[in-house]
Amino acid sequence: MELALHSLAYPVTALGPGRRVALWVAGCPLRCPGCITPELLEGDSGRLVSIEDLATRILSLDCDLGGLTLSGGEPFAQPGGLSNLLDRVRRARPTWNVIAYSGFRLDRLRGMGEDVAELLARVDVLVDGPYLADRPSGHALAGSGNQEVHFLTPVGRSMRSAVEALPRQSANLAVGDGVSMLVGIIGPARRRAYHHALGVGIAGQPSGTADGFVPTGGSAAPRRVEIDARKAGQNGEGREARRES
Repeated sequence: MELALHSLAYPVTALGPGRRVALWVAGCPLRCPGCITPELLEGDSGRLVSIEDLATRILSLDCDLGGLTLSGGEPFAQPGGLSNLLDRVRRARPTWNVIAYSGFRLDRLRGMGEDVAELLARVDVLVDGPYLADRPSGHALAGSGNQEVHFLTPVGRSMRSAVEALPRQSANLAVGDGVSMLVGIIGPARRRAYHHALGVGIAGQPSGTADGFVPTGGSAAPRRVEIDARKAGQNGEGREARRES
């Protein structure tokens, strides 16, 4: 079994409590006006990866991780592959929790068939709804104000206080596939401030995109940029994406 994957990053602290692995799947059946990650809409925007190989990679990460965050793209467009992946990971990491983003509302997901229901049953916290550019977010995990955070399982409900305590407009540096990535749900003003402080400029960002280096609107997708490493500090904190040689 394979998954169309766009990006992976770790450790991520801005998309849920604790230190997490974040996955951005490729492909989305929705075409929401003002989509902030149009580069992830097509399935071929990523690469096909073996579920077994991806699980092995995640489990090999040695940095005190505690959960997975699924974004994209639309995670629930690939329910079978993600359910398989979560089962493999949780067999080895039973204490890990799962947060997922979806452009679909929860009630719609519940009517989308058995495969989607199986994936939904494996998700502890769901952030649902399409990104709406004219609805400012009031929640640390939401990209726009129409999105809701649902605590679906006993594990998810036990996470409520930690989720509600997350700082808004937060971002952190994480390692990806040969690049470092600044990950977070940050608005345009803060994004510009980060760019100025870090001396970075976005390489090839499509016009019209809004919100952070990794904006979320039901999705949180990383953007790769070049950075002057001399301005980024020595600990890797403070960059958008730096290609590793």
